Amino acid sequence: MNSETAPVSEPKLISGNRSWWQWWTEHQGVLVVGGLVAGIATGAFFGPYSSFLSVVGDAFVGLLRMTVLPFIATSLIASLGRQSIRQTRYFALVGGVVLVALWTLTLTTVVLLPSTLPPTESGSFFSSALVDPVTGNDLLSSFIPSNIFAALAGNDVPAIILFCVCTGTALSTVPRHESLVSLLDTIANVLLKVAGFIARLAPIGVFAISASVAGTTSLQELRSLQGYLVIYCTGCAFLAFVALPLMVVLFTPLRYRQVLRIIREPMITAFVTGKLIIVLPMLIENTERLIKDQEPSGPDAVNVEVLYATAYAFPHAGKLLSMVFIPFAAWFLGGDLAIAEYPPLLASGVAVYFGGPILAIPYLLDVTQLPHDMFQLFLLTGVIGERVGDSVGVVHLTTFSLLTLTAMRGSAQLSFMAVTKYLATLLVVGTVTLVCTSIVLSYSIGKVESRSEVLAKMQLIEEPTDSVLISQPVPNPDPLKPGETIIQRIRRRGVLRVGYNEDKLPFAYFGESDNLIGFDVNLAHALAHDLGVSLEFVRFDRATVAGQLESDHFDMVMSGLVGTLERSEAMQHSASYMDVNLGLVVPDYRVREFKSLKDIRKIDNLKIGFVDLSSGFVSRLTKELPDAQLIEILNNRDYFESPDLSLDALLISAESGSAYTLLYPSFEVAMPEGLKVQLPLIYAIGGNDMETRDFVNYWVELRTKDGTFKEYYEHWILGKTKK
Repeated sequence: MNSETAPVSEPKLISGNRSWWQWWTEHQGVLVVGGLVAGIATGAFFGPYSSFLSVVGDAFVGLLRMTVLPFIATSLIASLGRQSIRQTRYFALVGGVVLVALWTLTLTTVVLLPSTLPPTESGSFFSSALVDPVTGNDLLSSFIPSNIFAALAGNDVPAIILFCVCTGTALSTVPRHESLVSLLDTIANVLLKVAGFIARLAPIGVFAISASVAGTTSLQELRSLQGYLVIYCTGCAFLAFVALPLMVVLFTPLRYRQVLRIIREPMITAFVTGKLIIVLPMLIENTERLIKDQEPSGPDAVNVEVLYATAYAFPHAGKLLSMVFIPFAAWFLGGDLAIAEYPPLLASGVAVYFGGPILAIPYLLDVTQLPHDMFQLFLLTGVIGERVGDSVGVVHLTTFSLLTLTAMRGSAQLSFMAVTKYLATLLVVGTVTLVCTSIVLSYSIGKVESRSEVLAKMQLIEEPTDSVLISQPVPNPDPLKPGETIIQRIRRRGVLRVGYNEDKLPFAYFGESDNLIGFDVNLAHALAHDLGVSLEFVRFDRATVAGQLESDHFDMVMSGLVGTLERSEAMQHSASYMDVNLGLVVPDYRVREFKSLKDIRKIDNLKIGFVDLSSGFVSRLTKELPDAQLIEILNNRDYFESPDLSLDALLISAESGSAYTLLYPSFEVAMPEGLKVQLPLIYAIGGNDMETRDFVNYWVELRTKDGTFKEYYEHWILGKTKK
């Protein structure tokens, strides 16, 4: 048999001269969709057992990434190197106009989407982000490649792009540069072929990643964020399938189906992998295949590689649209951004988004004076938000490249009629989208349990021990015997007698069924369980707790009791089992007045209430705020329920204050700059009993090391309830 009759040694899948690889390549789009659907089904069915497929997915992503940055660098330098300075300037002008148009469209969507959110209550559980400022990446180092090799190793794409633009532009001015440009072209083509081959494995990689993610990802924490996810995904869908593709269709000779042919496979791959950069070779190959029969009509044409590489260095629509989280955060906290707040938000947002959402969101929260704890909520959306955003990024890059390329070739269909038709289409489709989204949100969010109900319905972790509630305190009916310690009496009686005060959210309070619950109540049950005894909860008043301990009303106090100098002299107590952070609770509309101690000093006739604080600390705070009046009140709830007190703020721990804002949504926790104070929480011990104190300290240490305190802290303080 000669070579002409049997040249192909590849296995055949179907009859004729087409190999299985050709068939696989021709049906790539369908296979990728099939891999996505099959992967989700596999993960949903097998659950965590499908997690081993993540190895295959990681390998696929790694193979895709290994050629991307070298390809971007070589192709961008080569493309700019063969152009003149005049061509580069023209490209910058045209590309800049297109980029501004895309940003304007995206930012308009950001402004309109929050209007679909229905009214809701404010308040949120405590987050460490309230007191721990979020640090982002160094924005300057992301742009200035002081060490290009470090930038390559660290995937600092903006810095790499800047280096390549400078190098390519300089190369175009060097005599006899054609040989170097030709060499770089060859290297870029080789890298593109490698990336193209790897991309053909996308159905396998997509299946493995989607199966692993679907089998291991829990969405229980996203219920409270469904408002943001709905408006964000709606905005992404509107931009990806309506606004951006129609812009290409109306202003270029291309049809919608042709645009879809370019973006379909890369969108799915970007969504599944969560990596936009790895689909750049796919986009370049798809775009070049579409326009291969179109020749540049003039000297100002630019290569497709330059378009995509340059566009990638700028924030794309998917990233910028996540800026809608800021007005969502204001809504989540019970307020709305004023119209005057949008211009600085959008202007600063575009600049800071060069560093990515992880850097941008904390910065924008500061710009709008919203609490940093909202950033933790934003991070919860990463699994879905980043992937959806990268899918929109695919359409953004394609739209930018096609519009710029068409404009530079002089074939853009820019006319009054085309613009009018495009704007009319956006108006109609956008209005329908906003109305439908508003209806969906009003129904779905209305079905979500309010945060005050969540707080009331929280249950003790683990099985509670038998307990009795004594609201009228009386001394222990079984007094201590001579020489007997409290821990000995507890074992003898079989009862642990614990002091509580229900005005100490979330450490001790009454839940939905008038049952006593909270962080310290839960720990009291744990201690009783370890001792093998039952519980008696005896109510105490803060003002008389020392006297009640001395009168033997209870064995110990476990109710978020603040350690003070006065108490250390009046009673035995454990070491601090938790340090809480002092803050202020203020009406939500006044939170911006309490941003710093400097701002607070500007408030006239300021009255601040407090409960259960050291007199020494009150004196120091009076020196910091000489014109403020600090007023001690009996209970924290009096501040919220007794407006006749005329208090401007309540001085309280941020942990407790956050819990109170769940019950009283019109209030918010403020952490003024310059007021960084921590208060120790203690367990008071009766009878001046040092032996029992040592026992409690050791028990706390054991329960800390075995993870009990961490588990209870996440449940009661952070609100991470188990479903």
